[in-house]
Amino acid sequence: MDILAQPLHLVTEAMDKLSYRYTVKISRPTRDFFKVEGDALYVIRQRLDADGQYQIVAAAKMGKEVF
Repeated sequence: MDILAQPLHLVTEAMDKLSYRYTVKISRPTRDFFKVEGDALYVIRQRLDADGQYQIVAAAKMGKEVF
């Protein structure tokens, strides 16, 4: 199942519906220099373990810079 670049809430709904096992980690910037939209999480990495569980990493969408 290819889930890259999809909104996290849609991915988790689909995986729950299909009874797939998964874990989610949220990646955040270490500093507040870059603005992020915390409510817009997208899948940036996926891995299927040998035991059939998906490891998902999600990150917030970057905000627009206005000069």
